[in-house]
Amino acid sequence: MSTISINPNLLVQYLQKPASEFTRDDLIRYIDERDIEMLNFRYVAEDGKLKTINFMVKGHDELEMILASGERVDGSSIFSFLKPNSSDLYLVPRYKTAFLNPFATVPSVDILCSFYDADGQPLESAPEYILQKAQQQFVKTSGMKLKMMAELEYYVISEYEGDQKLSKNGYQCAEPFTIHEQLRVEAIKLIAQCGGMVRFGHAESGRFNQDGKIYEQHELEFSPVDSEDAADQLVVAKWILRMLGKKYGVNVTFIPKISLGKPGSGLHYHFLVEQDDQNMLVEEGELTSTSYKMIAGVLDMSPALTAFANTNPISYLRIMQGQGVPHFVCWGKRNRSALIRVPLGWNKHMELGAVANKQEPANIDYSFRQTIEYRGADGSANPYLFSAALIVAFLKGFADTEAVKKADDYYTEEDLFLLEDNEQLESYSQLPTSCHSSAEILEEYRSYFEQDSIFPKSIINHTILKLREFDDKELSSNFKTYGENQDLDTLIDEYLHYM
Repeated sequence: MSTISINPNLLVQYLQKPASEFTRDDLIRYIDERDIEMLNFRYVAEDGKLKTINFMVKGHDELEMILASGERVDGSSIFSFLKPNSSDLYLVPRYKTAFLNPFATVPSVDILCSFYDADGQPLESAPEYILQKAQQQFVKTSGMKLKMMAELEYYVISEYEGDQKLSKNGYQCAEPFTIHEQLRVEAIKLIAQCGGMVRFGHAESGRFNQDGKIYEQHELEFSPVDSEDAADQLVVAKWILRMLGKKYGVNVTFIPKISLGKPGSGLHYHFLVEQDDQNMLVEEGELTSTSYKMIAGVLDMSPALTAFANTNPISYLRIMQGQGVPHFVCWGKRNRSALIRVPLGWNKHMELGAVANKQEPANIDYSFRQTIEYRGADGSANPYLFSAALIVAFLKGFADTEAVKKADDYYTEEDLFLLEDNEQLESYSQLPTSCHSSAEILEEYRSYFEQDSIFPKSIINHTILKLREFDDKELSSNFKTYGENQDLDTLIDEYLHYM
């Protein structure tokens, strides 16, 4: 059975080719033969949300023109740092991202777009181009292929009905002991049909009643793919979840912290690197020097990564001490209390299915499944900018002759959640505690991000300015008092749908 025949992407099924090979003529044929009435250009601006331009399909010539040359847009209304007197941009579709809109009231094809300036050059400050530049520099520096994938956590908020009682820990609960499994299952199906490489989903730990409402946490995990594709599918997945929330009459939110003392929602990011179809993170079941260099680079840069990974005040309520979220700069194997974790892998050549079923092994190389996980990000991150920032950290690790030794120094086997007030913790550096402090650190580290022209100076300036505008310098020192008054509720309501 071919991979095309079982691919859930509806356009891949119809066109009988991988999305990476879609052409303009392919899309025109699909739109014509499937009686598509609307073409929607989608893009991501500085807030990380999908925006839309709707085109009525009126004829072959105009459709070909739109797909071939894109459309003009007002860049100053999309990016606040662009000046109105020189802000005209071209919005140009990327054919491989096309998908059939599952929510449209008329048959519609949506397609993600990139920005080009008046000279026909990629817009240096566009999020997707910043990631593209970072990815190209990674390949140039390392000669390896980088893949990324996310674990996306979110809460579903619904009205309390009758005598519904919820267990305190909902981790991987199934119906009838979970409420919103159907929404999650439909999300998995629709994301896959729209081209997202989602692997699985499950109920997460967070589950509680508050103010007459039920809060239930869930998670989706994706497959490792090219870093640009990983960012694309993540923004589409968040949009699909929000749209399903609208359909089901519930609130879906990616807010990092929804109540003090309750589990927050993170955006755990995994990465791996390949060369000649081999996973370069492991060799004979052990981590390689490549792994150590990448780990050291990320941990060295982790205080500054928060500027892209944790972009609003609620982010810092989640990663504060006592909230059960990694905030100390260290790593460990299978250690969920560390900022970087090396998850349990299949790198010991164990075929557990054969063991459990008393059958002959299939002799499959499972080392390709080994990833390394950064656990500090949350749903406020713009996936393109955060992925690019991670790549900058990898490059720093590759360039550092002391990186392997640093990785050894950063390693811990301690359960840091049990040592929250222990003097041992004084030996660990911590992440920033507010947008304000994150901005200060980004200013210190900015040369790394601007190196190789990956991040334009304008983007770093803009990021620092936006973080400072939150004016949350005092939040970190006073956060415990928020649970004793209405300020925390007001803050959460303000950012419930910020991302």
